[in-house]
Amino acid sequence: MSVSISGLVGAALGGYLGWLDWKILKGVLQAVEEKNRRAGGDGGLVARYGALLRGLVFVIPIIGFPVIGYLAGSQLAG
Repeated sequence: MSVSISGLVGAALGGYLGWLDWKILKGVLQAVEEKNRRAGGDGGLVARYGALLRGLVFVIPIIGFPVIGYLAGSQLAG
């Protein structure tokens, strides 16, 4: 199995976009939890399932985006 250079470039771009997406989603989760706490709540679902949500928000973009980027790059450039 050969490794495609264009696929590696796509994976690098996908990794960067996944990192950006992770940072944005992490901030959104923190903002939702903080907003709920300021309104007098206990943090809501984000506080209850925080570890699971943070894990999913980390794993899906960080692993999924580079894989999709590699596949797209290798298919588009041949």
